[in-house]
This record gives sequence, structure tokens and C-alpha cells, in this order.
Amino acid sequence: MDKKNGTSPSKFSVPPFATDDEIWLKILEVLTPSEQLQASRTKSEFNDPYMGGKEVIVKRSDQSDIAVALLSEVTAGGDEWAIYREL
Repeated sequence: MDKKNGTSPSKFSVPPFATDDEIWLKILEVLTPSEQLQASRTKSEFNDPYMGGKEVIVKRSDQSDIAVALLSEVTAGGDEWAIYREL
């Protein structure tokens, strides 16, 4: 699975009821070092696009997109997320 070419998502897990800050820190762990430096917490968007859904649009300071993180599965043990990079 090649995480660099954008065809496969990167995945991460957070505990049940994780805060936006906890989710943000996990997103940063998945990004490359240069993406981590460019990612702006204040410009990024935390959305609830539908009931039970969550997404985080990771943005740079200039508001261009780096990636989108989507809640993919909720289990008793925690929440599974997938990150898709912008091409």
C-alpha cells in the first residue's frame, strides 16, 4: 500500500469520544514532516457533514488543502479514521 501516491488512504485510530485536539495530533502523526510543518490547525475545518459523520479538512495557512480525514468506523474500542491526500 503506497501512502505517497494518494491511491490508498492512511489510517489511524483514536479512543472513543476523542476531542478535536486528540484527532488533530493523530492526523499530524500520519502526515509527512513537510506536511506537518505546513498544516494549520486554525485554518483547518472540523465538520459534521451528516449525522454521525465527522471529517477534518487539513489546510495550509494559505487555505489550500493538504488532506481530508474521514471517520470511517466507530467501535466500542475507538474510532477508525482514514486520511486522503490532495493530488
